[in-house]
Amino acid sequence: MRYISGVAFAVAAFILVFLCIPETGVIYTHDTQAYEYAAETFLQSGTMRYFGYDTPIIQWPPFYILILAVMKFLGITVEKGAAWLNAGLFAYLVYVSAVYLFENLTVKVLSVPALLLLTLSVPLIYVSGYGWTEMLFIFLAVLSMVLILMYLKNRKLSYFVSGALVSAMCWLTRYIGITVIAALALVLFIYEKPVADKFKKAFTYGVFSCFPMCLWVLRNYLLSGTFTGGRQPGVYTLGENIELSLMVFNEWFSYAIPEILSASLVYLGLLVLLAVLVRESKKGENSLPTPDLSANLLITAIYSAVLLYTATKTAMDGINNRLWAPVYPFLVFAVVFLMDGLLKNIERRSTKGLLAAGFIVFAFVFSINPALWIRNEGFPRKYELLGIKEAPAAKKTQLLELALETIEPSENTLVISNDASALNMYTNLKSYYPPKKEGIPIYTFEQYVSRIKNFEHIYVIWSGAWENGNFVELAEFEKVFAMEKVAQNSYCVIFRLK
Repeated sequence: MRYISGVAFAVAAFILVFLCIPETGVIYTHDTQAYEYAAETFLQSGTMRYFGYDTPIIQWPPFYILILAVMKFLGITVEKGAAWLNAGLFAYLVYVSAVYLFENLTVKVLSVPALLLLTLSVPLIYVSGYGWTEMLFIFLAVLSMVLILMYLKNRKLSYFVSGALVSAMCWLTRYIGITVIAALALVLFIYEKPVADKFKKAFTYGVFSCFPMCLWVLRNYLLSGTFTGGRQPGVYTLGENIELSLMVFNEWFSYAIPEILSASLVYLGLLVLLAVLVRESKKGENSLPTPDLSANLLITAIYSAVLLYTATKTAMDGINNRLWAPVYPFLVFAVVFLMDGLLKNIERRSTKGLLAAGFIVFAFVFSINPALWIRNEGFPRKYELLGIKEAPAAKKTQLLELALETIEPSENTLVISNDASALNMYTNLKSYYPPKKEGIPIYTFEQYVSRIKNFEHIYVIWSGAWENGNFVELAEFEKVFAMEKVAQNSYCVIFRLK
């Protein structure tokens, strides 16, 4: 049953992803462009470079970039390759979850509503449509947990070694992956026996899963003086981040009909209360929750705490679907294992069956809003939301027209622009962003000038107001270069630097 259910739900997940991905492939964003540029420079020179500055990549770990490099080496475009990667990872995540749930739940039928909630998942389908690291990260995080829990159950060293290896890949995908390693190390410490093995196994897991990232951040420090790149002070308060988080959860769970969410949660609460009232405590019963429940709760709690802390203390995009998506599978698992823990101590099969059926009803009703989101927001993306690379309006702008009329592309020509992203995507012009006002030493104006001085022809294309909160002003260039205006239209102006 586990394999049939796993395949059925995995196929459904795979199809759903492609129904919600634009015909042109994954939605391409500025982050996607940076990943692809790093992959290209890795293939060309063996080093990963940050788009717009040609500095070493330190903002992100390397694993996803390496996967894109393999795609490009094989002649597969990022847009198409990432679409197949995301769909395959989502499908395999669902399949792994099916095998894991049927293996570890006492009340096996609870696996079905869990798989339904995973497949009709707003955050997972949302991130699957983009050329981002999230789907890979979520898959590796879930697989890490499953392997470590399988080790605790079966005591096979192969599960332990595989869990440490996958955990290492998880952290090499996103820096916040350390939260998964921390949670699973705690689980090993709590549930490993005998006592002497608690320290040994938790320490061994931590060392092997952290070792590759330690090498990466050491490399970052040697190149930039920072472990994960420069971070400016946060712009959102904790209260604002919590408010943004609630908006995200509202979109996930109460998208179109909030009353369904309220009714579902009340109904689930009544099911839990009834299960508590009729369950029978067995003599000598272990007071600890199961490793499965603990692992899911710990990963959810530690990830959430670290996300809220970093979003408050450091400058980053406002909390959104993308940042919260990794907790979704663990929330689903936690609720299902909580219900399973209550039901397994109910002796009467009829009562247990009725409560399990009630939980299935809850899952179906709860899934109405996610299903409506998929219909109203997900399916239209196939034709409407193409991202910055394929949107027709982005391919034909006054900026691009003036740049192509004025500047002849060549290996010795550099264009500096606050619209470098568009120039790089739609022209053959080598494009940099202007240097930043604030940041770590490798982004200072002096370092920037030393990197560009070898170009024979240097142009500045500026759109909008001269003043910009992030970039240095043009007056800084005038201190070093002679600037000659060579073209202008109603949108932008072009200077030649001498």
